[in-house]
Amino acid sequence: MSIFKKKTKSPCQLICTMDEDKVCIGCYRSAEEIAKWDSFTEEQKQQVITNTNQRRTEKGGSYYGFG
Repeated sequence: MSIFKKKTKSPCQLICTMDEDKVCIGCYRSAEEIAKWDSFTEEQKQQVITNTNQRRTEKGGSYYGFG
């Protein structure tokens, strides 16, 4: 068993452009989720990842793969 906890990687894709809903077109995070990412717990980060997956599906997008 590892003593190190796996950290959730930021979904940032280095695009950082907001759409009309104030959601990044690269990572599908809201401006608030982006601003607070570093202060979130691992559980909160996992919820953000769930949120981004749902937004990406709703908006019919995909990751560009730059990040």
